[in-house]
Amino acid sequence: MNPRIGILFFTLFPLSLFALEVNKNLSVDVSLTAVYQYADFSKDVSGNVGKGSVATDIGLNFHPTDVDQIQLTFSFADGNGLKKTFSKKGFLFMPNADDLEDDLKNINGRNRDYLLEAWYRHTLTGRDFNLSFTGGIIDATAYIDDNAFANDETTQFMNDVFVNDPLANLPSYDLGGVVEFERENLTLKALAINSKTDSGKNYTYYAGQITYSQKNPLGEGNYRVFYFTTSKAFEKENGDYDRLEGIGISVDQTVNKSIGIFARAGINTHTSTGDLKNFYSAGAVIKELPLNGRMGMGVAYSLGNKKISSLKDAKTGEIYYEFPLWEGDITFDLQWDREKFETQTLEATTFGVRFTVAF
Repeated sequence: MNPRIGILFFTLFPLSLFALEVNKNLSVDVSLTAVYQYADFSKDVSGNVGKGSVATDIGLNFHPTDVDQIQLTFSFADGNGLKKTFSKKGFLFMPNADDLEDDLKNINGRNRDYLLEAWYRHTLTGRDFNLSFTGGIIDATAYIDDNAFANDETTQFMNDVFVNDPLANLPSYDLGGVVEFERENLTLKALAINSKTDSGKNYTYYAGQITYSQKNPLGEGNYRVFYFTTSKAFEKENGDYDRLEGIGISVDQTVNKSIGIFARAGINTHTSTGDLKNFYSAGAVIKELPLNGRMGMGVAYSLGNKKISSLKDAKTGEIYYEFPLWEGDITFDLQWDREKFETQTLEATTFGVRFTVAF
């Protein structure tokens, strides 16, 4: 399916037709996200450039029983936005974390296009617990380092650093499995997924996460701690290979139902590999604003791993304002990114607008 044809098809026909429950066992979810961003570069790289992209995501969920489900997720996109521009200039962090045109072809070097997820889940239900097993082509970010206010680039923050902890190097859209145990306020997850490094070397990624959720005087809160490690597949400066390893924290808390706050932290516990040594981010989301709007504000700080990377540190800020428009939501977004390397300093201010329709 050509992305342009898909986008035209959904434009010409009522989108609500595709947000449907085919029958009690099959549902279809469709979302369309159009983004335009304009970046003004300064410091050791100068100039300005504006580019856009459109992405269509389609999810099929077949649930033959209450304890079994099969998920297929496809994505089609036209354009790469500013990703190539930022990458060529040497930036580590991208202003739009969405999967765009080039990301959806030959995914992870597997000779597979457009198919992001294809998994089966079975859940065992006890008197006071649930135990589920998921296997297939999965996305690690759906299970590890999740966050209520900073985890979705199509409806929340757009920059890489606010969607997931970049230090964790969470892999997506490869073969793996997850075990989840839920009991009252406690959730335990264990994940293993096989993926590839940028140089094409296969490796296995392992992660475990503990989540404690509670309602307190402020509102609802979720507090997560996770650990990750990999097989020895990441190249070091001397040509040897070693593993990635680290721990992370992801917290979100509502305050009086109209304010949400979040924070993340990541620590590299095996610094012979990995571009980052430490990572921190925090921010807030305010609801019930004019035009039924919602505003998000976030800041992030990344400390480079001097043993591996030429990055000294990076500072990132983002603010967005989202409100409903027609059948979807429109977001105005402003980002600032400053990445200081040993030989140069890269800096960009990026203005963006995003329109999202989701069913």
